Amino acid sequence: MEDCEILKLFLARSEDAIRETEKKYAGYCRSVSYGVLGNREDAEECVNDTLLRAWNSIPPNQPDNLRVYLGRIARNLSIDRYRSAASKKRGEGAAEASFSELENVLPVLGSSEEDLNEEALLRSINEFLAGQKELYRKVFVQKVWYLLPVRRIAELHGISESKTLSILYRMRRKLEAKLRKEGFPL
Repeated sequence: MEDCEILKLFLARSEDAIRETEKKYAGYCRSVSYGVLGNREDAEECVNDTLLRAWNSIPPNQPDNLRVYLGRIARNLSIDRYRSAASKKRGEGAAEASFSELENVLPVLGSSEEDLNEEALLRSINEFLAGQKELYRKVFVQKVWYLLPVRRIAELHGISESKTLSILYRMRRKLEAKLRKEGFPL
């Protein structure tokens, strides 16, 4: 079923919206959640929570891209679950390391509306990524969005872990410089 048809089901408050969304996007959301949590059961709970959150937020929201909308919900729910966990045992600290890597690069969202326009930030990040080599862009997104371990990213691209780390370091520095130049508070 096409996304526009699924959105119509949400807007009509039809329970088929949940079934169709689950059929089409549960695997994707599970993958996003597992990347953060490293635990299949927790990831499955986040998928269920993602579907509920989508049901409760559409309407009033009408996302342009349902896949991205669901992925963002799943990722945010997973990060919240990870942070609330008492032990760093889950994910062996990989998610926390990824969060801290970007701590000084990205502005804190929601800090104050006067200081930060989230849409402008997202547009700037997208422009930055669009201007990068395909390999660099993929490595960066796999680490920052999907929270994959460096070893796994290196395997996926047939490069060494040190090259992967080097790419990530350069990308963070370039992004930081771009955001500073554009006046985002870091």
